[in-house]
Amino acid sequence: MRLVPLLLLLALLLGSCTRSDYRVIHRGGWDGHVPEPKGPVLLVVETPKGAFPLDEAALRRLTWVELKTVFHPEEKKGTVGVFQGVWLEQLFAELGYPDPARVRFLALDGYQIAVEWRRIAPYKPMLALYRDGRPLPERYGPVRVIFPYKRLKPDPVAYNAYWVWKLHRIVLYP
Repeated sequence: MRLVPLLLLLALLLGSCTRSDYRVIHRGGWDGHVPEPKGPVLLVVETPKGAFPLDEAALRRLTWVELKTVFHPEEKKGTVGVFQGVWLEQLFAELGYPDPARVRFLALDGYQIAVEWRRIAPYKPMLALYRDGRPLPERYGPVRVIFPYKRLKPDPVAYNAYWVWKLHRIVLYP
């Protein structure tokens, strides 16, 4: 009889470990054809196949997700925000590079950083365009990289450099 409560507790704990931090708002994809931008280009993704300018409409055709997470520590320490956007892994797959060796993020303010994709992919980073139902503020937008902060254990500080805001270009290396 004592085994049943323990098994229920174990199932609950295991379930919470595998539960996604994201809420899918709608599923989507490009069906093998990268859409041509019709509005302002928010982001350019460079691959060995070429450069792909993307507007908000193109990004919204991908699976659109929402993530409630703690802000980057340099912003509002301990504050929680709700971010909306797309998963980087789906964007890369739609461009024909589901598993690049390296990724370089370049921001409008000159900041840039390169990282091995396999180092950050397990954390399911996203490209956020909205925070708390509104477009990202000019200081951080129009696009930024967001991580589910609680997944960055044991050392979230080691990943702070990858929370790139004012993102305007991504370069994928095979």
